[in-house]
Amino acid sequence: MPRTEKNIPAITKLLFHPSLLLLLTFLAMLLVSWRRWTSLIVDTGREMDLPLRLLHGELLYRDIHFLYPPFSPYFNALLYRLFGSQLEVLNVSGIICSLIIVMLCYRIARRILDVREVTLATMAIIVWCIFKPEGNLIAPYAFSALHAMIFALGTLLITLRYGEKQMWQNVILGGIAIGLAGITKQEFALTAAVTFTSGLFFVHRFNFRLMLPRLFAAAGIALVIALPVYAYFLDRVGWQTLIEDCHLLYTKIPASLVFYNSARTGLDHPISSLLQMLGGAAVAIGIASVIVLLSTWGKGNRRLRKNAGVILAACLVLAIAINIISRGRWDGSPLRALPIALVGLMLIHFFRKDAAKPQFALFVIAAYSLMALIRVVLRVPSGGAFGGYFLPTSLILIVYLTIESFPAFTQKIIVKDAEKDAASVVPFNIKSRFQIIGLTILGIWLMATMIVFGYRYRKTFPALIQAPNGSLYATAETAPATQEAIAFLLNNSGPADAVAIVPEGSSLAFLTGRYMPLRHQILIPDFMDEQEEIRAVEKLRTVKFALVINRPMREFGLEAFARDYYQKMGQVLQEEFHIVKVCGEVSDADPAIGNRRFFIKILQKNEGRNN
Repeated sequence: MPRTEKNIPAITKLLFHPSLLLLLTFLAMLLVSWRRWTSLIVDTGREMDLPLRLLHGELLYRDIHFLYPPFSPYFNALLYRLFGSQLEVLNVSGIICSLIIVMLCYRIARRILDVREVTLATMAIIVWCIFKPEGNLIAPYAFSALHAMIFALGTLLITLRYGEKQMWQNVILGGIAIGLAGITKQEFALTAAVTFTSGLFFVHRFNFRLMLPRLFAAAGIALVIALPVYAYFLDRVGWQTLIEDCHLLYTKIPASLVFYNSARTGLDHPISSLLQMLGGAAVAIGIASVIVLLSTWGKGNRRLRKNAGVILAACLVLAIAINIISRGRWDGSPLRALPIALVGLMLIHFFRKDAAKPQFALFVIAAYSLMALIRVVLRVPSGGAFGGYFLPTSLILIVYLTIESFPAFTQKIIVKDAEKDAASVVPFNIKSRFQIIGLTILGIWLMATMIVFGYRYRKTFPALIQAPNGSLYATAETAPATQEAIAFLLNNSGPADAVAIVPEGSSLAFLTGRYMPLRHQILIPDFMDEQEEIRAVEKLRTVKFALVINRPMREFGLEAFARDYYQKMGQVLQEEFHIVKVCGEVSDADPAIGNRRFFIKILQKNEGRNN
């Protein structure tokens, strides 16, 4: 008797229910990564300590330098006020935000995929975006990015709903979401605005009289939310501080940040970046060719199999050649070709008239995905700290291409070949076989990734660090020095004592409940001019202890604080402080930043020096 929906056991239906599968995937990754989300030194120290300083009365931008709009620091300060100043408060917030992202992505994907496929796509987002070890979303490099991502994805979902039913309610909600993104993080606000505009343009491209009032209404609502916030800070801190010093409009960008962004965008080696995009396309086409070969196994169709084999060989040769030319800048990921695929999807579904396809949804999701990648458009990352913010909707489209577009394209080739040569070409429905094989490959890859990520979390972060304001697991390299430094601060200073931490690592101040008075919590090269460095020196002279972390800044073009940049601060540390302890497994009595081993150098203010 055929196995139908009616005679499938209830327990089987429950175990394979999409919601349960997604929940189990999330819980499994949460369990294996438990408390292993937080980087002790890079970025997350600012995310911990900044809201606490706001809670104690300091003013953002004036007292604490910050590159992003103000929503997230003040939201996290509110969480501290309500639930206490603990690292776990931020962790729980990150978990809840990640669950919201899962829900949004599921509902977005449901517009173009069936339940089975959308479940796989959302599981991929959970594993590859939310719990990626190099850059998870539970403890993000910036909560501004996490919160703004929610608002931008919300805008995308609202836009899709507007395409289904052109209701003014969705225009209002879209304006609210764009406005919230606008006070959270700049590029996500741009992504949200372009996504909503592209949706309106698609729906009303033949009637601008309908489009423009809705566009202006959404823009007006967004401005009503954003303008008062910026007006408040302009009044409190002034244009110079808000716009030119904190670069909220990306003006007067320091050379170090230009250097950093050039590497991220691929503009540092543009020709190589373009070649890598071509190589990524070759890898993607090669994978599709493998699926075609597997799908046509035992079905004759020699011409199709021969062509697929030739294409596979050509793609392999091209990918290897480009990898050699790139000299280690490309890991062979097909994701490099995403911008090409997204532009193609937008053009195809903007002009195609096919009621059987979700043209509007595909166009808008592709538009959002392309805008999300705009900062890395020439060098789309497959790993690193930022991929989880850029890639969720692209993963949805990758599943769609694998399950819908490629099988349909291959089916057309088979039908045409059968019409030309009925004697040697056997027409058959390749779509179902292609889908099964494609889903199987994606599923196996996903399960393997879950196992690898789980192993990496446990292997990379084995050491538990405990402190008054939170506990976390750290790497074997950083944990001993960090635990020593925490113990020293707890034993030799009090909560009222100010502790300077340079060039980065204010997590130590937060975890121990000490005050870090420097305006710049991360001392990035070129961010302080001469006058600002003089003010930092005066702050430095007020502290009892200064901690120097072995944190090179090579990604910003210079390596060592005090040696390569901010020498005035370095001179004060050398002349007015003395070393009392070097934490970590280093043999030097006075190790320098850039040492192969991680260390934390603790300096104490000399007695008798005037502040």
